[in-house]
Amino acid sequence: MTLAYVGFVLAALALQLLMGANDGGTLLGSIVATNIIRPVWAVALLFVAIVVAPLTIGTAVVTTLGNHIVPLSSIRMEMLYGTVAATVLWVWLAKRLRSPVSISYTFVGSLLGSALAAHLGRLIDPISILEILGGMLVAILASFVLGYVVVKMVDAAGSRATPRANSVFKVLQVFSSLGLVLGYGANDAAKTLSLLYIASVVQGKASSQATIAATTMLGTVFIVGTLFLGGGFAQTSGFRLMKSSPKTAFIAQGSTAILTIVSARRGFPVSSTESLNMALVGTGAGERPGSVRWNVVTHLMVAWVVTVPVSVFLSWGITSAILLVFH
Repeated sequence: MTLAYVGFVLAALALQLLMGANDGGTLLGSIVATNIIRPVWAVALLFVAIVVAPLTIGTAVVTTLGNHIVPLSSIRMEMLYGTVAATVLWVWLAKRLRSPVSISYTFVGSLLGSALAAHLGRLIDPISILEILGGMLVAILASFVLGYVVVKMVDAAGSRATPRANSVFKVLQVFSSLGLVLGYGANDAAKTLSLLYIASVVQGKASSQATIAATTMLGTVFIVGTLFLGGGFAQTSGFRLMKSSPKTAFIAQGSTAILTIVSARRGFPVSSTESLNMALVGTGAGERPGSVRWNVVTHLMVAWVVTVPVSVFLSWGITSAILLVFH
């Protein structure tokens, strides 16, 4: 292995560590907020999802990210270093602000910035970029609408239900949590996997065995980030957005799981964490609007809006510096 490849793998693992803090903390907060699933089992679910989901649901998202933003044949290692560095920097800054950001948006913006720095703007397909970013936005909006509509339907159908109905949702939430983490594993977790895939192709080291080893390694690093760095993000998703009940958690998780798994099968990269947050907001708005902490929602939305331009700028600057030093 070349030194450049080994160094890139270490940089990608640093990104995965922060993803564990940002995304893992958000997912963990949603799963354990209602005290249905113990934290140790929630962590185990996350690990299994990261390792198993890409191999069972598919890696279509990896193909999309690896080929539809910038042609794979034109990507250089310097661009990948710039992409990872910009993504890590922005996620780290967001962590300092205790604000979960979209790593999906950050990844796309960073890869765009690195391509512009390498003077590959002519090779970027604006239609593909609009489809990718538009798909992420549609998923977030659809999550809110699904959460809102489904909670209204459930409340209407169960208007005479006794408090014991909560026990039913407690059981159902186990399945929705499983679907949620599987959707994440097949979609969001593919971001780092796609970087390793691209780097292995550039270096001529791509293989199915390498993919299996990479998913296991990424799953382990992800869990480490969740356990040691994800507390602040777990608070935002599980407690600061709104007070979740077994019913609202089930609806939000189920809506997000359906969207992310379907998107993963079709090769559309979406953000599971942002979709989950907005599904939670949708359930709150549909049931008790006053239960939603709208100031936290506004904070999250501002972070999403600025993520793409900031990540493009950061990646352009970092990649330009790398190219200047090594060429």
